[in-house]
Amino acid sequence: MSTEHLLREFYNQMYRVHTQLDNAYDLGDHLHHLTVHKHLDQDPLIQFREAYRWVDQAGARLVADAGCGYGGFAVFVARQAPTLSVDGYTLSDVQRAVARQALARLHQSKSRALLQSYDRLQRQYDAIVAIESLGHSANVAATLHHWASHLRPGGVVVIIDELFRPEVSPTNPEIQQFMRSLHFSLLLQQAPLEAMLHAAGLSVLAWVLLSERYHVHTRSDEECDRLLHAYHLDAVHQGYIGGMLLEKFYNRGWVDYVLLVLTPHRAASR
Repeated sequence: MSTEHLLREFYNQMYRVHTQLDNAYDLGDHLHHLTVHKHLDQDPLIQFREAYRWVDQAGARLVADAGCGYGGFAVFVARQAPTLSVDGYTLSDVQRAVARQALARLHQSKSRALLQSYDRLQRQYDAIVAIESLGHSANVAATLHHWASHLRPGGVVVIIDELFRPEVSPTNPEIQQFMRSLHFSLLLQQAPLEAMLHAAGLSVLAWVLLSERYHVHTRSDEECDRLLHAYHLDAVHQGYIGGMLLEKFYNRGWVDYVLLVLTPHRAASR
């Protein structure tokens, strides 16, 4: 089964959890806020604000949301800057339907929700935003190269994601379980990521530790273990297994939540 098919099923099934009246698995109302990402400081819009700040600073008029989920970033942008256009890319037909409905309610014709991989961007963009989506790439190096090739002059790539500390081994059994749960092909870590960025022709304009700026909510290891046991018994969606393991990794200091702003080498050297 292809990675794209697996991810489509992963997020379509997650939607079914989000629409359960007795959903006890999420800390926030993701459908109401059109989010799939974690809620920092119990605020669902922090990632959207942080990403939009760099998009706006770059003077972007056309933006790709690489892994758009329910279209929350496009809706946020429409309220901040109605003339700005966002192409949201998702592999989930259910997520696209929710995003289209949300944009239609705003009468926002400039933005689109596309059922397409972010490895096949349709246009050249002033900015590419990826919030908690890069890890799903089947080939992170190729994805970064593709994004770099679809940036207009002066464009930026804004990535918000978990980066694991260098001492964490990708072969650790818990890490392997985490990666399988979320369909990650690669554990994102600073040194290999920097090498891939350089090979893609991208330079780091900003590197911000959001997990130091904001509070990442985690439960105690004991509570995580109790919930993991219950989740296994309930045969819950694998994404929640991965999420619970991630909370334990934060408790151990294995991971940081990072915002990266990237720009082509030539633009960075001006």
